[in-house]
Amino acid sequence: MGNQDEAEYRKVMEANVAVHGKIAADYNKNEPQFRPENLARVDKILSGLIARVGARRLLDLGCGTGFVIDLVRAKLEEIHGVDVTQAMLDQVDRSGPAKITLTRGDAATFDPGPKPFDMVTSYSVLHHLYDVEPTMRTAYKALRPGGVYYTDLEPNRAFWRELSPLSPDDPLLHPLVKAEVVKILDHQVATEIGVDRETLDLAEYGKNIRGGFDEAELRATLGRVGFSKVEITYHWFVGQGAIINAPGTNKATQLALAEQMDQALHRALPLSRPLYKYLGFVATK
Repeated sequence: MGNQDEAEYRKVMEANVAVHGKIAADYNKNEPQFRPENLARVDKILSGLIARVGARRLLDLGCGTGFVIDLVRAKLEEIHGVDVTQAMLDQVDRSGPAKITLTRGDAATFDPGPKPFDMVTSYSVLHHLYDVEPTMRTAYKALRPGGVYYTDLEPNRAFWRELSPLSPDDPLLHPLVKAEVVKILDHQVATEIGVDRETLDLAEYGKNIRGGFDEAELRATLGRVGFSKVEITYHWFVGQGAIINAPGTNKATQLALAEQMDQALHRALPLSRPLYKYLGFVATK
């Protein structure tokens, strides 16, 4: 890494500590991944992966306040969480049957030790990084052969590329699309948490500066790191929230309807890629 890259890398890390230090106390209340429907979705994925590899030990890179830890604490024997922001680590609940160890540090340079892990996770973490490859290398190094690395809720470049040129003032835009365009342009979040816009953009480097993640690039990087198999998933299509939260409807019925639409759009991949806000992957060592 050159001096310029090293300096930018440090700026991004410092921005993340600044931003997440301010939002740590209320993080679990405000972030969308803690909504019941998403908790159920991720719990199902994690349970399936644990069963697939017979997992007993998990390393969570960028563990934050313990989103993944809370979902797996009763299913594993040992969990190790790593995060660069101490204020986030201070929110992690260590109760339960699993042995939970927390380390304040950089996922890119973290030494996982000689005892291999069955699973590594970094949920909604990669878009906060200046360069994702070092963290992927940590994950690969930490895993035993046949182990899996799971990440999710990362910005899908195909989605951001289509929305970025649009104007919220365009009268032809449907309200669903307009709402997404407004979110991209909205600078209010920085003001609300008490940081400047540049700091927020640096803390969301993979989304706000690089424009999200591309499936082909992810596959290439994971392959270069050494992973033998990569499964890419897409999540949260435009309008999914409107279906689930439609007023005056039965929530269970709406969730089932959203699932049917999601299945139809997945069958239309890759044509439907730009309709999904997020992507994720499971990579096997």
